[in-house]
Amino acid sequence: MDFETIKARDDRYVMHTYARFPVDIDHGENATLWSADGKEYIDFTSGIGVDSVGCADPRWVAAVAAQAAKVGHMSNLFYTQPCGELAETLCKRTGYGKVFFGNSGAEANEAAIKLARKYSFDKYGAGRDKIVTLVNSFHGRT
Repeated sequence: MDFETIKARDDRYVMHTYARFPVDIDHGENATLWSADGKEYIDFTSGIGVDSVGCADPRWVAAVAAQAAKVGHMSNLFYTQPCGELAETLCKRTGYGKVFFGNSGAEANEAAIKLARKYSFDKYGAGRDKIVTLVNSFHGRT
């Protein structure tokens, strides 16, 4: 499928909530991306902070395929071995005592607010529970 066809379908069915570049990405390997017509790009976006490991890393592909063959997604209402393993690894590497896993920026913002309020209460006591935000600024896609 060529770029114009890809773009036309996108324009028809995807809500335009942000500007896009006139580039279609078909596939990638490490930090190199290719459009459907074979043009090569270097990926400096890291998935806008979502995946900074590049594309199609063989170890990542194998790990995702192996996990997808077992359970693709499981609610945090239940326990899973990978969740505890990742939490332990992150705590040991960072020196933090616990981690929070969320599914969205909204959950991350909610957790950050709750943790900031708890820290302030524990360190300074009651009365320091206000969160300051800016009008017409970007606080994530919430």
